[in-house]
Amino acid sequence: MNPRRLKGLGAFASALYLYSYAPYLTIYVGTSIPVLGAVAAGLYGMLAFSESQIINSITLIKDGSENHGKLLINVGESAIITNDIIADVRDVYSICSLENDDLGEDNIDGNILSIKRYFNLATNSWVEEERALTLPGDALRDRAFMDWIIADKSGQGELVDDF
Repeated sequence: MNPRRLKGLGAFASALYLYSYAPYLTIYVGTSIPVLGAVAAGLYGMLAFSESQIINSITLIKDGSENHGKLLINVGESAIITNDIIADVRDVYSICSLENDDLGEDNIDGNILSIKRYFNLATNSWVEEERALTLPGDALRDRAFMDWIIADKSGQGELVDDF
């Protein structure tokens, strides 16, 4: 288990302990300290389990607008906050594959994707700096579509514009 997630599990256990024994602790330290401690431990546990910069979904925009044919990528910034970005397919490629050591799982490997240039819908502006995002291995995916997205398109000329 990841050490960060182990700390999150420990925080959840301590939150449960503080909440279970709050009546006994109230005698010694008052009513608000055990409850605040349990809430803080629970929030820390949630933050330790959350992953950031994870791709939640990738969809192809087919609305006939100026973004027709581009990718709408939903990115999880934290456990609660998500952000939508629009990127051209030419600007998205895989940096590396996160394999599962071939332990019998077929086609279950995550990827780290790099996006060179994208439009951030939250700020309504183009971002020119490169961004690395994680595509989880347990995602439901169309294999041909994903192979087209994660392929390195730097050697291709204008042929990619036809797609």
